Amino acid sequence: MAASREKPALKAVDGSNRKRQRMSARGQQRKAKILAAATKLFLSEGYGETSIDAIVEKSGGSKATLYSYFPTKADLFRAVVDSIVTTHEDPELRSLDNIRDTLVIFAEHRLRIVFSRNHRALMRLIISERNRFPDIARMYYEQGPLHGHTVLRDYFEVLIEKGLLDIRSADEACEFFRGMLMHQLYIEQLYLDASPLSPEEAGVKARHVVDRFLEAYHQSATE
Repeated sequence: MAASREKPALKAVDGSNRKRQRMSARGQQRKAKILAAATKLFLSEGYGETSIDAIVEKSGGSKATLYSYFPTKADLFRAVVDSIVTTHEDPELRSLDNIRDTLVIFAEHRLRIVFSRNHRALMRLIISERNRFPDIARMYYEQGPLHGHTVLRDYFEVLIEKGLLDIRSADEACEFFRGMLMHQLYIEQLYLDASPLSPEEAGVKARHVVDRFLEAYHQSATE
């Protein structure tokens, strides 16, 4: 009798677990829809002009569901910024055999991400809301520009240690490289609303910058 009573109990537990898993999957889908709707509206309309009602209407569901994931509009804004900045990982900078190609791949990737339509709209939004949300501006800076600087600087430090590039300061070399790669484009994108770079344009720009950089820092390794 004891054994016969245990089997239904085990089935009940298994069924409950499956139900919770299904609910969790549905919850994640619902959260993703809310985040996608908020992203489109924040980037196109701005933070102040986007209402919770508009986000609910675009994503479906209810305010109660939205607030269960994002207690405030500011929390939702933070999640939007975080999702955009952390979606794309930088290529690994490890190769010591072909420095030029490694840097070109890294540079092309940064150009495609930073000057994409979504990221360009995000930069403008971050700047416009910096006074209201200094913590979000700092989060964007740390996860975006600062992270990119750190990844590149660490690679340069390895190249210095191996004697592959004649660099006195990895930080200075990093600023030089990133400045050549992106400074003028930043100006044109922010002030002139220039069109995003095509893949071909990004490739040409990346190769030109890398070649000028390697000439300036007297590469000593044969590639």
